[in-house]
Amino acid sequence: MDEVMSWAEIKETFNGEWVLIEDPEVTRYQEIIRGKVLFHSTDRSAIHAKVRELNPLHPAIMYVGEFPKDLEFALPVAYAAG
Repeated sequence: MDEVMSWAEIKETFNGEWVLIEDPEVTRYQEIIRGKVLFHSTDRSAIHAKVRELNPLHPAIMYVGEFPKDLEFALPVAYAAG
């Protein structure tokens, strides 16, 4: 895939999938405006394998659509020195 797509086009085309976007254009709040989709899959581990294979300089990995009900998130915790 060599064409740059808007975030709206990406959402419409890849709903329910993980997408690997190369060097996305983002807003000042880091929301994706557009970018080139290098790979897409329903399997998140396939996306990470493709990142290791392609080694893009500035990748973004996004899930398009509603998150599956059984998906769990791990958020980093920052501790203040003191």
